[in-house]
Amino acid sequence: MQRAVFQPVAVAIFLLSALWLGAKGDISARTIELFLLGLAPLLAGTWIGWRLYGRLDPPGFRRIVLLLLLASGTALILEMLASTPKSG
Repeated sequence: MQRAVFQPVAVAIFLLSALWLGAKGDISARTIELFLLGLAPLLAGTWIGWRLYGRLDPPGFRRIVLLLLLASGTALILEMLASTPKSG
């Protein structure tokens, strides 16, 4: 049940946030450009998720999500460490 509820709620929150920020004029042309750049990977990931939805049990789904979050967080930390100026 958790998987079935999370995605529509997240999409609704993201959509309302984008509409609110757009109405306030807080979305720049560069932000729109980056959004369009990321749209294809977003749609590909959504499509893969829909294809796998009925094939994974909840613990398997949770394991995959946690591994992806770990990989993403690790990549961000490594990028930050690589871009931090070395003193000395």
